[in-house]
Amino acid sequence: MRTFANLIDDPLVEGRFASWLKMRIDLIAPKNLDIISGRATAKSSDILAERSIRISEDMARAYFAWVADTYENAIGNVRDALIEGWNRKGWVEGVHYVLDERPPAHFEKPYKSPKDFQHTMSIYNGCFFKIVSLAQPSSAAGNSYQHLFGDEVKYFDDKKIAKLFPAIRGEYTNFGDSVYYRGHSFTTDMPNPMHKEYDWIMQQEENMDVEQIKLILNLSHLINEDKKKLFKAYKNRDDLAVKRIQKRIVKYTIAWRRARKDSTYFAIGSSLANLQILTLGYFEDSLKTLGIEEFKTSILSLKPTIPQGAMFYAYLGPHHFFDDGLREDFLSNYTLKEEFNPLAKHIKKPYYDKKQPVSAGMDFGDMISMVTGQENKNYIYALRNFFTLPPESTAQIAAKFVDFYDGHEKRILNLYYDRSGNQYEQVNRDWATDVKTSIEEYSSKIGQKWKVNLMSKNQATIYQDEEYYFMTKWLNEGIAGIPTLRIYRKFNKELKSSLEITKVITKKDQKGKTKIHKNKTSEKLAMHLRPMYSTNFSDAFKYWIMRRDWRSTASSRISTSTTFIDTEII
Repeated sequence: MRTFANLIDDPLVEGRFASWLKMRIDLIAPKNLDIISGRATAKSSDILAERSIRISEDMARAYFAWVADTYENAIGNVRDALIEGWNRKGWVEGVHYVLDERPPAHFEKPYKSPKDFQHTMSIYNGCFFKIVSLAQPSSAAGNSYQHLFGDEVKYFDDKKIAKLFPAIRGEYTNFGDSVYYRGHSFTTDMPNPMHKEYDWIMQQEENMDVEQIKLILNLSHLINEDKKKLFKAYKNRDDLAVKRIQKRIVKYTIAWRRARKDSTYFAIGSSLANLQILTLGYFEDSLKTLGIEEFKTSILSLKPTIPQGAMFYAYLGPHHFFDDGLREDFLSNYTLKEEFNPLAKHIKKPYYDKKQPVSAGMDFGDMISMVTGQENKNYIYALRNFFTLPPESTAQIAAKFVDFYDGHEKRILNLYYDRSGNQYEQVNRDWATDVKTSIEEYSSKIGQKWKVNLMSKNQATIYQDEEYYFMTKWLNEGIAGIPTLRIYRKFNKELKSSLEITKVITKKDQKGKTKIHKNKTSEKLAMHLRPMYSTNFSDAFKYWIMRRDWRSTASSRISTSTTFIDTEII
């Protein structure tokens, strides 16, 4: 199949770029779409945007669900990708769609009246999109939907999405003639179970009838060729040819629609599908940034093969993260037209308590990393991470911290950091003191004075093998006397990535004994890549957790005989 064509210099022809994957999806137009494709393949802004337009036009007045693992991710995905795609394809807000409001009187009405318009998109022909969060099942309660849409489904818990499928039902008499009725449209990049992602979409390949897809493509090709002939006949004013070709197109189109009934198209495509747009430099930079293993999964869409034992934080699992962090009243009052900027005061209990102190771990250097959170009974919650890159420094990260914790009542910050943070204390120029001063001065200026306690003065060095054994024991079985970890996934993307990409290496010490180390080569990446793809945040996390008293508690309970896969000997 050709993936390009010379554009005709004619006002009747609109030229659009499409990758081979996008063209194939448009030609097949299946009931169920399950696509795994690499980064930068415009899954939401192109594939799902155009498909949602086509489905809306095919099922006027229908109900659709736009599904995400959390409201936060759904809101960001819809506002930043889907709406952008709609606009790029000619839709205009207020003309073709409205967000979070009752639609204008001239819009068609949905087949049933919506109860409210919070977190919704209404289309000019009566179609109604409801944003559904898998973290809050009540968001889908009471409705039936004629089609489901979702991007980044590798974050969808298979058990939760399975409970939503029965909601695809209803109104067969109105919509049963549509190929898309009771179907779904799901996209994602390659799931990596070792990064605690869900790979249930891989099972959808079993539902694809390859011969059916071949038939659909053949019919699409015939229709497409006849449309080109029809255009030529129009240009030549050949009325007989126009009528003859139009009849043939109608015949083929009827056969095409019949062939697509109950069809499923599953495909895996790499970022190379968009090579003409991305250029070779994108792939060269991505390889340097991600490393070969992550490059293979995220860019080339190859199934992951990294052994679990190669991970430094091997026992970090889905149970260490939570998604339902924001208060219901905050979400219900938020609209898609607003900037989405939640603060600590919008986080629900027990994750956040404004009447308790805040603790943080920091890693200093040209990139400054900060992990903040609170302890509450048997748990320690990582609430939000912050970072600065040059030319920003301590003043800027102080402002980010204070602004996020706006309205906090017990304004005490217990700060843990590398002992080198006090290395210039004698001349009052050390990193830790700079952060303390910046936070206290900035907070005083805005009338919310914070007190910062420097908790790591004179602390002993935390060696990497000690960290490895501590984290292996703590994340796997827990350690009595040390709270259990929970990380708010939405506000700690950089921390999550850093913990998941950090690998084990081993080195020989002076006595020839093999010692465990953290592979820190990623800290030599280009500066703008370090927040997501370096080990910097894992070090801030280490200082936050491995505080003096907890190290003492753990020392008598940890065996250094913990096994690991020796992936690299240096």
